[in-house]
Amino acid sequence: MSERTDDFFLSILIPVFNEQANIQNLYNEIEESLISIKHKEIIFINDGSTDKTLENIKLLRSHDES
Repeated sequence: MSERTDDFFLSILIPVFNEQANIQNLYNEIEESLISIKHKEIIFINDGSTDKTLENIKLLRSHDES
């Protein structure tokens, strides 16, 4: 019996701190791993980063919304 992946919503919460170099790769790997799940969200929680982590998260969001 195959498992249905369209009848639930998956939320992934990821706390980050000074991870500017890793955000894009992590996002890509999660998206690739969960490609069969239609209803999902990835939430990055910026924990006071002092590098460009927040800017990278905003860039991902702007590309994901289009």
